[in-house]
Amino acid sequence: MEGRCALTGPTPRQTGPAPSAELVQALRAGPFDLALRTAIRDSGLSLDTVQRRLARRGVQVSVSSLSYWQRGRSRPERPDSLTAVRALEAVLGLGADSLIVLLGPRRPRGRWLDHVPGALDYTSTFGDPAVEGVIADFDQMTNARVENLHTRVDINIGARREEHRIDLLQIVRAHATGADRLILLTHEGPEGTGRSGPAVLDLVGCRLGRRRYDPEHGLAASELLFDLPLQPGRSAVVEYSYAYPQAGPATQYERMVRFPGKHLVLRARFDGRMLPVGCRLAWRPCHDAPPQELEELRISPTGQACAVLPATDPGVYGLYWEWGDDPLPDGPPTH
Repeated sequence: MEGRCALTGPTPRQTGPAPSAELVQALRAGPFDLALRTAIRDSGLSLDTVQRRLARRGVQVSVSSLSYWQRGRSRPERPDSLTAVRALEAVLGLGADSLIVLLGPRRPRGRWLDHVPGALDYTSTFGDPAVEGVIADFDQMTNARVENLHTRVDINIGARREEHRIDLLQIVRAHATGADRLILLTHEGPEGTGRSGPAVLDLVGCRLGRRRYDPEHGLAASELLFDLPLQPGRSAVVEYSYAYPQAGPATQYERMVRFPGKHLVLRARFDGRMLPVGCRLAWRPCHDAPPQELEELRISPTGQACAVLPATDPGVYGLYWEWGDDPLPDGPPTH
């Protein structure tokens, strides 16, 4: 499919208008498929034309391979493919290495799938060896088979400062075979008193599978089975919620991130009758590291505090808020 032959002469570098802001951002932040797709679109060249210009440089790549690369269904990894990427940079008028650097290390395969560079194991992330017992019945490579493209977490806090529920939306893309589920692992916070595990409800795009709960340590694991199994390069959108019984005021939410990911949104939604006096975003690389404050968040009059992270390194991301001395409203909490 790919090969190499002698060049008959140099192909001049393309000249044209300055790159679009979208292309500049894609080349800066990736991923590779988005950057390549945007560069081809901005060039105005068809895939057939790109293929012919590569051929003039002695690089043979099929149109289907180019299509797969720009759609994220596969990526160049073989030496000949990496040579083609460098030629693509010239054909598309990009700077040297601008696409190559977005490829990063070769994707892990087979039994090494769980060893994603920079990834954390469960114990390092949650800080409790008991987590290994909760997930012992599950395939621990499950979440390593997908890449998180977008995660939005809504933390809903009531007028009596109690945590109602956590609502999540995730967009994931499979990069290995066997991607048919996620494992939701939760750790009951210091305010919780649940002894039956969290209620998992309102599932969209998935259904509930097996569940395990360790009441002594407040750890729970649940399988979320996709409506359809994902082939490599395919994506899915899933939504779900969970809630622990609460006995006192909530003061924090922490999300444990084991793998590098993209676009994390953490949004605290407070009842307008009871707003905290402050809210901040912090991160730490593992459970026992000191937190690093990333941002002081503004709380809107309607009670929302939102943090948006374009990309995430593994670690613990948290929203932390402080309550003032205002008395609680009369009557039972509203949901």
